[in-house]
Amino acid sequence: MRAWRLGVALAVIVAAFLAAAGSAWADPVPLCNGQICGADWYTGPVTVRWDLNGGSNGGGCATQYYAQDTNQSGMQPPLPDYTYCTELLPSGSATRTYFIRVETSTPTATATLSRPPDSDGWYNHPVGATFQGSAFSGIAWCTPPTTYAGPNAGGAVVSGTCADNAGKTTTASIALDYDASAPALWVTADPGAQNVALSWGAGDIAPLAWVTISRKTAGRHAKPHVIYNGNSSEFNATHLREGIRYAFTIVARDQAGNMTVRRIAATPHRRLLWPVLGAKLSTPPLLSWTPVPGAGYYNLQLYHRGKILSVWPSRASFQLKPTWRFGGRRFRLKPGRYRWYVWPGFGPRARGRYGRIIGEGMFVVR
Repeated sequence: MRAWRLGVALAVIVAAFLAAAGSAWADPVPLCNGQICGADWYTGPVTVRWDLNGGSNGGGCATQYYAQDTNQSGMQPPLPDYTYCTELLPSGSATRTYFIRVETSTPTATATLSRPPDSDGWYNHPVGATFQGSAFSGIAWCTPPTTYAGPNAGGAVVSGTCADNAGKTTTASIALDYDASAPALWVTADPGAQNVALSWGAGDIAPLAWVTISRKTAGRHAKPHVIYNGNSSEFNATHLREGIRYAFTIVARDQAGNMTVRRIAATPHRRLLWPVLGAKLSTPPLLSWTPVPGAGYYNLQLYHRGKILSVWPSRASFQLKPTWRFGGRRFRLKPGRYRWYVWPGFGPRARGRYGRIIGEGMFVVR
């Protein structure tokens, strides 16, 4: 009886030992780069080996190396291309399968505008942008759709971010030309004899694309008519009447489709051209003025402490010399202040028929 009890006790101890040993050895453990493998994505090369916990290899259990995008999570045994290990134990065997997920590639993303440009490659009112991504592990999220509404800029950039399921992020950008403002147009009018020289420009983001100019005489009931269409930066309005005030309307459109209207008035008149009033000179100037239709000659008079020259050139210019004779005396262009006047002459010079003075000017010789 005592022997039987001792046998039962020994059997219980052995069974308990085997049970304890079996529980310790039950599952082989996969190690990824030396650490216990997890369920998350690996973003670089991975070496997988099996820790048998004291058991022996009963199948599989080979060390494997993954250096490319791999996703075994959707595989089911007995497919060969996955990691598994069968461990032989004193009490039997245990098999464990590990489906690894590796992403060594980089995700990509794109940004897309919601519509084409409004005018000539430019946007002139808000435009939407969306972001999409692509990755081996799949995209977890992207920046929500956004709207670009300024500031005005050529080559403005809209950017967003996408993240994949492996935790990698990437940025997508798209450039656009945006100008929602009317051109800041400036206009100048330079009146001459029977003409007005107009010039313009714009301090704007989008360049000017087209300009239309209309003209009318001053007055409530005068009707305008178009005198210019083009993309230049200047225009000379000719065949105008001297002494009449003309109103010009300049309509400018930039490449983004924005428009600006400017108005300017000018009265054509005869005038001196060069030197400009108050010019400081060190050499004898070429005096010039606006020509007068019908004039056969001009009378030019020069003063410096009295009249020192009077000549009758046939053209609307006269080259002053360093020295000259006038009224029986010799004069020299020396430092000081000089004033000059010009009148148009008509018919034979002997008749002395002169028109209104073209202008008077002043220059300084240093």
